[in-house]
Amino acid sequence: MLAIAEQLITRGYDVCFVSGSGYRQQVEETGASFVSVEGYGDFYDLTSWDLDADWPEGEKHLEGPACFNHDLIHIFCKSLPSQHEAIQRALKALRSEHPGRPIFVMTESLNFGALATRLGAPGIRPDGFIAIGLNPILLTSRDHSPFGSGMLPDRTPEGRERNKIANAAQKQFFAPSQTAYTEALRSVGAKPENTFLLDSLYSLPDRFIQMCAPSVEYHRGDAPGTLRFAGGYPATQRTKSNWEKPSWWDEVVIKKNANSKKVVFVCQGTVAMDFNQLVIPTMSALQNRSDIDLVIALGRPGISLPTDVSIPSNCRVEDFIPYDSILPHVDVFITTGGYGSFQRALNNGTPLIMAGTTEEKPESAARAEWAGVAVNLRTTYPSVKQLSHAVDEVLENDKFKKRALEIQAEIAQYDPVGVIIENLEELAKRKGRD
Repeated sequence: MLAIAEQLITRGYDVCFVSGSGYRQQVEETGASFVSVEGYGDFYDLTSWDLDADWPEGEKHLEGPACFNHDLIHIFCKSLPSQHEAIQRALKALRSEHPGRPIFVMTESLNFGALATRLGAPGIRPDGFIAIGLNPILLTSRDHSPFGSGMLPDRTPEGRERNKIANAAQKQFFAPSQTAYTEALRSVGAKPENTFLLDSLYSLPDRFIQMCAPSVEYHRGDAPGTLRFAGGYPATQRTKSNWEKPSWWDEVVIKKNANSKKVVFVCQGTVAMDFNQLVIPTMSALQNRSDIDLVIALGRPGISLPTDVSIPSNCRVEDFIPYDSILPHVDVFITTGGYGSFQRALNNGTPLIMAGTTEEKPESAARAEWAGVAVNLRTTYPSVKQLSHAVDEVLENDKFKKRALEIQAEIAQYDPVGVIIENLEELAKRKGRD
């Protein structure tokens, strides 16, 4: 969302950013004004949370749908009142500062607070409401199984019967989340409807803009008319421009074509700091490969491997490397499967090996497998043998690279922020006719 704000400001729009208080400096560096969420929803970086203290029922030990159900209740639904209140403060200030100008609310896809006035909560209604999809689409559909299952879509009659049963089971499983959503809406004066809470995220905004190419999201014959695609995440130069290349960079990355070595890149993202998941087993899997240079980014500045971990001679380890600096030079990207990592790989035409069973990761990996750009390991802790075989499969079968390049070309046809602006202008014109 920061990259979107940054580009909207560059293109002449005034932006007021509503978020947790810890993001104030990052937001104001883009040129946007800032309004902080207060109270329960004043979250910051997940990496700074003490999960045992904040959620003693054991959130960090949950996986798959159980983890998502917990997060929907405790992170998203319970934040609805404080998000709604912050949005109202921002709208009030903007109406006062810019009387007569159209004002739009734009949220990331899991912001439930923006739905409240759509369901009758008292307060200022914006002139338009756009939600931005920064994770795999959560919609229920007759054409695929529910979000969190990691199952591939099936549109056959038998598959649709499977999907119908699974979708009904999902709604029953997520009944506690639905209750939390309903209670949060009522607490701010809204009148809840019977729509499943995940579907409301797509049906209530005027537009839902998914930040990916259509080729990497499941096809749905029953998708709402609000859904649009923007091709991918917008690029930002701020992180990349502040990063200094390590001393080995030219030898390993830039000159790889001269020495015919393949470059394998591993990053577990910013949250998964147990390096036994991917980093250490990949080092073991590839340590004797003279045809491979292994590059590892640990995910966050200042992080290092434990001192007892032996680093192979063909391996380079850094605390942090911007994806858009390394991925254009990489032959295969091994990742835990976060949606952002998946999208940056596609932007750079890089095939993947994906492993992860928490948050959105199984769904990202399933989509990457379905799109033909990745090997999906379907586990958080792949074995050395699994990783070795997966690397060979991607490097020896050019279908993965070819498909990644095809999707890269599809993405290149889009201007993500241009798509957002096009929809903003459409809504502004519609408002002018009302």
